Amino acid sequence: MDRDIPSDATNPEIHPQDLREESHSRHEHGRERSEDMWRRPDDRREYSLSESQLQTLSEIGRFRTIANNDLERYRYHNDTARMRQECRALLNQHLIQTRSLWRGRDKERLTVVTLTRQGKRLLERAGARGTFYAGFVKPAEMAHDAAIYRMYQAEAARIMKEGGQIRRISLDYELKRKVYSPLAKERPRSEEYKKRQAEVAAQYGLKVVRGHIQLPDLRIEYETPDGETARSDLELATHHYRGGQLASKAEAGFRFYASAEDRSRLRAVFDDHHITTEILSL
Repeated sequence: MDRDIPSDATNPEIHPQDLREESHSRHEHGRERSEDMWRRPDDRREYSLSESQLQTLSEIGRFRTIANNDLERYRYHNDTARMRQECRALLNQHLIQTRSLWRGRDKERLTVVTLTRQGKRLLERAGARGTFYAGFVKPAEMAHDAAIYRMYQAEAARIMKEGGQIRRISLDYELKRKVYSPLAKERPRSEEYKKRQAEVAAQYGLKVVRGHIQLPDLRIEYETPDGETARSDLELATHHYRGGQLASKAEAGFRFYASAEDRSRLRAVFDDHHITTEILSL
Protein backbone atom coordinates (compact mmCIF):
# COMPACT_ATOMS: atom_id res chain seq x y z
CA MET A 1 0.00 0.00 0.00
CA ASP A 2 1.55 3.27 -1.11
CA ARG A 3 -0.26 6.47 -0.19
CA ASP A 4 1.40 9.87 -0.47
CA ILE A 5 0.13 13.27 0.62
CA PRO A 6 1.88 16.65 0.98
CA SER A 7 4.21 16.72 3.96
CA ASP A 8 2.90 18.39 7.12
CA ALA A 9 5.72 19.53 9.39
CA THR A 10 3.53 20.61 12.30
CA ASN A 11 4.42 18.48 15.29
CA PRO A 12 4.05 19.35 18.98
CA GLU A 13 7.06 17.20 19.80
CA ILE A 14 9.38 18.85 17.27
CA HIS A 15 9.44 22.63 17.07
CA PRO A 16 9.83 24.49 13.74
CA GLN A 17 13.14 26.04 14.76
CA ASP A 18 14.47 22.56 15.44
CA LEU A 19 13.78 21.54 11.85
CA ARG A 20 16.32 24.05 10.60
CA GLU A 21 19.11 22.77 12.79
CA GLU A 22 21.68 20.32 11.55
CA SER A 23 22.10 17.39 13.89
CA HIS A 24 23.40 13.84 13.87
CA SER A 25 22.88 11.47 16.78
CA ARG A 26 25.98 10.44 18.70
CA HIS A 27 24.17 8.43 21.35
CA GLU A 28 24.16 4.70 21.82
CA HIS A 29 21.11 2.76 22.86
CA GLY A 30 21.51 -0.97 23.40
CA ARG A 31 23.11 -2.35 20.27
CA GLU A 32 22.34 0.69 18.13
CA ARG A 33 25.48 2.56 17.14
CA SER A 34 24.44 6.00 15.92
CA GLU A 35 27.95 6.93 14.86
CA ASP A 36 27.81 4.42 12.00
CA MET A 37 26.32 6.50 9.22
CA TRP A 38 24.34 4.80 6.46
CA ARG A 39 24.29 6.34 3.00
CA ARG A 40 22.17 5.47 0.00
CA PRO A 41 22.17 7.49 -3.25
CA ASP A 42 18.73 8.28 -4.62
CA ASP A 43 17.94 9.40 -8.15
CA ARG A 44 18.67 13.03 -7.28
CA ARG A 45 20.07 13.12 -3.77
CA GLU A 46 21.95 11.20 -1.12
CA TYR A 47 20.48 10.40 2.28
CA SER A 48 22.63 10.17 5.37
CA LEU A 49 21.17 8.13 8.22
CA SER A 50 22.47 6.55 11.36
CA GLU A 51 21.69 2.93 12.05
CA SER A 52 19.24 4.01 14.76
CA GLN A 53 17.45 6.42 12.43
CA LEU A 54 17.13 3.69 9.82
CA GLN A 55 15.56 1.41 12.42
CA THR A 56 13.09 4.14 13.34
CA LEU A 57 12.22 4.54 9.67
CA SER A 58 11.60 0.79 9.42
CA GLU A 59 9.45 0.77 12.55
CA ILE A 60 7.23 3.52 11.21
CA GLY A 61 6.99 1.96 7.75
CA ARG A 62 6.00 -1.48 9.01
CA PHE A 63 3.08 -0.14 11.03
CA ARG A 64 2.05 2.56 8.54
CA THR A 65 0.91 5.04 11.22
CA ILE A 66 2.32 5.52 14.73
CA ALA A 67 1.32 8.04 17.36
CA ASN A 68 4.22 10.26 18.43
CA ASN A 69 3.68 9.42 22.09
CA ASP A 70 3.86 5.70 21.35
CA LEU A 71 6.99 6.08 19.24
CA GLU A 72 8.62 7.93 22.12
CA ARG A 73 7.50 5.37 24.69
CA TYR A 74 8.30 2.12 22.88
CA ARG A 75 10.95 2.91 20.28
CA TYR A 76 12.90 5.46 22.35
CA HIS A 77 12.02 4.24 25.86
CA ASN A 78 10.82 7.73 26.86
CA ASP A 79 14.05 9.41 25.78
CA THR A 80 12.38 12.56 24.45
CA ALA A 81 15.60 14.36 23.50
CA ARG A 82 16.87 11.45 21.44
CA MET A 83 13.55 11.06 19.66
CA ARG A 84 13.43 14.75 18.76
CA GLN A 85 16.97 14.66 17.44
CA GLU A 86 16.50 11.60 15.26
CA CYS A 87 13.05 12.55 13.96
CA ARG A 88 14.41 16.01 13.15
CA ALA A 89 16.96 14.41 10.84
CA LEU A 90 14.28 12.29 9.15
CA LEU A 91 11.95 15.27 8.72
CA ASN A 92 14.77 17.41 7.32
CA GLN A 93 15.39 14.79 4.64
CA HIS A 94 11.66 14.47 3.87
CA LEU A 95 11.59 10.79 4.81
CA ILE A 96 8.75 11.08 7.35
CA GLN A 97 5.77 13.38 7.75
CA THR A 98 3.47 14.20 10.65
CA ARG A 99 -0.16 15.19 11.03
CA SER A 100 -2.37 16.14 13.96
CA LEU A 101 -6.08 15.50 14.44
CA TRP A 102 -8.52 16.28 17.21
CA ARG A 103 -10.80 13.51 18.42
CA GLY A 104 -13.52 12.95 20.98
CA ARG A 105 -15.80 15.39 22.72
CA ASP A 106 -12.85 16.92 24.56
CA LYS A 107 -11.02 17.46 21.26
CA GLU A 108 -7.95 15.55 22.37
CA ARG A 109 -5.05 16.11 19.98
CA LEU A 110 -3.39 13.08 18.44
CA THR A 111 -0.20 13.55 16.43
CA VAL A 112 0.92 10.70 14.22
CA VAL A 113 3.87 10.01 11.94
CA THR A 114 4.18 8.03 8.72
CA LEU A 115 6.68 7.59 5.90
CA THR A 116 6.78 9.74 2.82
CA ARG A 117 7.09 8.05 -0.54
CA GLN A 118 10.81 8.85 -0.44
CA GLY A 119 11.13 7.13 2.93
CA LYS A 120 9.38 4.00 1.70
CA ARG A 121 11.48 3.88 -1.45
CA LEU A 122 14.69 4.31 0.56
CA LEU A 123 13.87 1.34 2.80
CA GLU A 124 13.08 -0.85 -0.18
CA ARG A 125 16.28 0.10 -1.98
CA ALA A 126 18.24 -0.49 1.21
CA GLY A 127 17.02 -4.09 1.24
CA ALA A 128 15.15 -3.74 4.56
CA ARG A 129 13.01 -6.77 5.33
CA GLY A 130 9.24 -6.52 5.53
CA THR A 131 6.37 -4.74 3.86
CA PHE A 132 6.36 -0.95 4.20
CA TYR A 133 3.64 1.66 3.85
CA ALA A 134 3.72 5.38 3.09
CA GLY A 135 1.24 8.22 3.51
CA PHE A 136 -1.81 8.76 5.70
CA VAL A 137 -5.17 7.04 5.56
CA LYS A 138 -8.48 8.86 6.01
CA PRO A 139 -8.60 10.98 9.19
CA ALA A 140 -11.39 8.78 10.57
CA GLU A 141 -9.07 5.76 10.36
CA MET A 142 -5.89 7.36 11.66
CA ALA A 143 -6.59 6.88 15.38
CA HIS A 144 -7.53 3.23 14.82
CA ASP A 145 -4.44 2.54 12.74
CA ALA A 146 -2.14 4.29 15.21
CA ALA A 147 -3.51 2.12 18.04
CA ILE A 148 -2.45 -1.05 16.18
CA TYR A 149 1.16 -0.30 17.08
CA ARG A 150 0.19 -0.08 20.74
CA MET A 151 -1.72 -3.36 20.41
CA TYR A 152 1.37 -4.98 18.90
CA GLN A 153 3.51 -3.84 21.83
CA ALA A 154 1.08 -5.35 24.34
CA GLU A 155 0.92 -8.70 22.56
CA ALA A 156 4.66 -8.77 21.82
CA ALA A 157 5.36 -8.29 25.53
CA ARG A 158 3.16 -11.29 26.33
CA ILE A 159 4.82 -13.46 23.69
CA MET A 160 8.35 -12.59 24.80
CA LYS A 161 7.46 -13.06 28.47
CA GLU A 162 6.53 -16.64 27.60
CA GLY A 163 9.87 -17.12 25.83
CA GLY A 164 8.74 -16.58 22.25
CA GLN A 165 10.73 -14.82 19.53
CA ILE A 166 8.83 -12.68 17.02
CA ARG A 167 9.72 -13.41 13.40
CA ARG A 168 7.23 -11.46 11.29
CA ILE A 169 4.28 -9.08 11.42
CA SER A 170 1.58 -8.54 8.79
CA LEU A 171 -1.06 -5.82 8.67
CA ASP A 172 -4.53 -6.48 7.28
CA TYR A 173 -3.67 -4.79 3.97
CA GLU A 174 -0.90 -7.28 3.27
CA LEU A 175 -3.10 -10.24 4.18
CA LYS A 176 -5.98 -8.90 2.10
CA ARG A 177 -3.77 -8.62 -0.97
CA LYS A 178 -2.52 -12.19 -0.56
CA VAL A 179 -5.98 -13.60 0.04
CA TYR A 180 -8.03 -11.85 -2.62
CA SER A 181 -5.59 -11.86 -5.53
CA PRO A 182 -6.12 -15.62 -6.20
CA LEU A 183 -9.91 -15.12 -6.01
CA ALA A 184 -10.09 -12.26 -8.52
CA LYS A 185 -10.72 -14.55 -11.51
CA GLU A 186 -13.49 -16.56 -9.85
CA ARG A 187 -17.17 -15.62 -10.03
CA PRO A 188 -18.36 -14.57 -6.55
CA ARG A 189 -20.74 -17.01 -4.80
CA SER A 190 -20.12 -19.71 -7.40
CA GLU A 191 -19.21 -23.20 -6.23
CA GLU A 192 -15.75 -22.82 -7.73
CA TYR A 193 -15.30 -19.54 -5.83
CA LYS A 194 -16.32 -21.15 -2.54
CA LYS A 195 -13.94 -24.03 -3.15
CA ARG A 196 -11.03 -21.74 -4.00
CA GLN A 197 -11.93 -19.46 -1.09
CA ALA A 198 -11.65 -22.36 1.37
CA GLU A 199 -8.29 -23.40 -0.15
CA VAL A 200 -6.85 -19.88 0.09
CA ALA A 201 -8.08 -19.42 3.66
CA ALA A 202 -6.49 -22.72 4.70
CA GLN A 203 -3.25 -21.79 2.94
CA TYR A 204 -2.90 -18.68 5.12
CA GLY A 205 -4.25 -20.15 8.34
CA LEU A 206 -7.50 -18.19 8.19
CA LYS A 207 -11.18 -19.17 8.48
CA VAL A 208 -14.22 -18.62 6.31
CA VAL A 209 -17.09 -17.46 8.51
CA ARG A 210 -20.53 -16.72 7.05
CA GLY A 211 -19.13 -16.69 3.53
CA HIS A 212 -16.21 -14.34 4.20
CA ILE A 213 -12.54 -14.90 4.92
CA GLN A 214 -11.95 -13.20 8.27
CA LEU A 215 -8.84 -11.01 8.31
CA PRO A 216 -7.22 -9.73 11.52
CA ASP A 217 -5.95 -6.19 11.94
CA LEU A 218 -2.54 -7.62 12.74
CA ARG A 219 -0.85 -11.01 12.56
CA ILE A 220 2.25 -11.78 14.60
CA GLU A 221 4.25 -14.87 13.68
CA TYR A 222 6.71 -16.09 16.26
CA GLU A 223 8.83 -19.01 17.40
CA THR A 224 7.90 -20.73 20.65
CA PRO A 225 10.50 -21.79 23.27
CA ASP A 226 10.16 -25.32 21.81
CA GLY A 227 11.19 -24.09 18.37
CA GLU A 228 7.71 -24.37 16.87
CA THR A 229 6.13 -21.75 14.62
CA ALA A 230 3.03 -20.06 16.01
CA ARG A 231 0.87 -17.07 15.16
CA SER A 232 -1.33 -14.60 16.98
CA ASP A 233 -4.14 -12.93 15.04
CA LEU A 234 -5.24 -9.68 16.68
CA GLU A 235 -8.28 -7.48 16.27
CA LEU A 236 -8.49 -3.93 17.58
CA ALA A 237 -12.15 -3.64 18.58
CA THR A 238 -13.95 -0.32 18.93
CA HIS A 239 -17.48 0.70 19.87
CA HIS A 240 -18.22 1.11 16.15
CA TYR A 241 -18.22 -2.67 15.67
CA ARG A 242 -21.58 -4.38 15.33
CA GLY A 243 -22.34 -7.56 17.23
CA GLY A 244 -22.33 -9.72 14.11
CA GLN A 245 -18.90 -8.47 13.11
CA LEU A 246 -17.48 -9.22 16.53
CA ALA A 247 -19.08 -12.67 16.56
CA SER A 248 -17.46 -13.54 13.21
CA LYS A 249 -14.05 -12.32 14.40
CA ALA A 250 -14.40 -14.34 17.59
CA GLU A 251 -15.40 -17.45 15.64
CA ALA A 252 -12.25 -16.98 13.53
CA GLY A 253 -10.19 -17.27 16.72
CA PHE A 254 -8.86 -13.70 16.93
CA ARG A 255 -7.60 -12.12 20.14
CA PHE A 256 -9.38 -8.86 20.94
CA TYR A 257 -7.78 -5.69 22.25
CA ALA A 258 -9.62 -2.46 23.05
CA SER A 259 -9.08 0.81 24.86
CA ALA A 260 -10.36 0.96 28.42
CA GLU A 261 -13.31 3.12 27.31
CA ASP A 262 -14.28 0.88 24.39
CA ARG A 263 -13.74 -2.28 26.44
CA SER A 264 -16.48 -1.35 28.88
CA ARG A 265 -18.90 -0.58 26.05
CA LEU A 266 -18.06 -3.74 24.10
CA ARG A 267 -18.55 -6.00 27.08
CA ALA A 268 -22.32 -5.54 26.84
CA VAL A 269 -22.24 -6.32 23.10
CA PHE A 270 -20.24 -9.48 23.76
CA ASP A 271 -22.73 -10.57 26.39
CA ASP A 272 -25.72 -9.92 24.11
CA HIS A 273 -24.19 -12.11 21.39
CA HIS A 274 -22.89 -14.75 23.78
CA ILE A 275 -19.27 -14.08 22.80
CA THR A 276 -17.02 -15.54 25.47
CA THR A 277 -13.72 -14.32 24.07
CA GLU A 278 -11.73 -12.10 26.45
CA ILE A 279 -11.21 -8.43 25.60
CA LEU A 280 -7.67 -7.36 26.52
CA SER A 281 -6.99 -3.76 27.52
CA LEU A 282 -4.58 -1.40 25.80
